Amino acid sequence: MSENAAHQAQANGGAKADRGIFSPRLDDFLDRLQEGQTPNSGTFCSFCYNPLTTGATRCDHCGQVLADRPAINSVPRDVVEMHRRMRKRESLIVNSFAFFGLGLGLALFLGLVAINVLYLNRELWFFFIAIIVFLVGSRVLAGVIGGVIGDEIGYNYGHKKLAEDWRLHLATRESDRHGD
Repeated sequence: MSENAAHQAQANGGAKADRGIFSPRLDDFLDRLQEGQTPNSGTFCSFCYNPLTTGATRCDHCGQVLADRPAINSVPRDVVEMHRRMRKRESLIVNSFAFFGLGLGLALFLGLVAINVLYLNRELWFFFIAIIVFLVGSRVLAGVIGGVIGDEIGYNYGHKKLAEDWRLHLATRESDRHGD
């Protein structure tokens, strides 16, 4: 296997566990593009779409030699869409877990109110404790369940789906390139 083919195999899913499908620079670029902070133009690797530095002869993400596969001037629309779908999937899961945490805080509050009404003769001080537990508990539970647990699950799910999208994109792109 040639050195260039080895680099392409890495970019195609055989990459080390710490290397993502999109380079950190491409991820940042696509985030800024989605927010409307930058136009879809520049110099990009034509294999992995990593933004290239001026005068680069090889992509520093996938190792593609630019003489073999010239750079392109914009990221393809379907790759931009892949990134948008990944962020949307991550966000949906994180927010769902955060709302679950809020719901648990509300359930805890309602449980305390029920205890107060049924067993403590509606003590005012206990209502204040229940309100404080609701405000603090909801915030903490939303933060922990959404921000820690949901974030990890959302990130893994979003990147798993991105890997599937990326494999499909590569298969389509390479078959089009070779005229299959």
